[in-house]
Amino acid sequence: MKAGKVVEEFLTAIENNNFTKADNFLSKDFKAVGLGPDPLNSDEFLGAHLALNKGLPDFRFNFKITEDRADRVYLKVKITGTHKNTIPSPAPGIKAIPATNKSVVMPEEPVEITVKDNKITKLKLVHVDGGGLMGLMKQLGVELPAEVTH
Repeated sequence: MKAGKVVEEFLTAIENNNFTKADNFLSKDFKAVGLGPDPLNSDEFLGAHLALNKGLPDFRFNFKITEDRADRVYLKVKITGTHKNTIPSPAPGIKAIPATNKSVVMPEEPVEITVKDNKITKLKLVHVDGGGLMGLMKQLGVELPAEVTH
């Protein structure tokens, strides 16, 4: 399977709440970097998205693949959703977030995904102002503890 197809199916599985399928696309040593202060493993990454999907039932990546190489996929994501339900704790140090009914429109963020043997080994989010988990929390009006932001 082409790397771009692996990425497309992975992101679509998350959007559709099919976390078993999404997990099947991740390597055992998967790391997500750039989403917060520390890299996330597959359980942490999928757990954060599971929490976000519960709170934002219309969560979408709105992704656009810009380059599909043999082992690297470059794309842009522009996360959107409506905070209709409580978001269970999306990360250590962040409490559950009661519904605000706010619409979230994140800035477009570049992402680089490495694929090896049809498995995603690394997801690297390039920081943009107002992006990442911190940007999302800010749009929802959530104050984050200092240990989460550093």
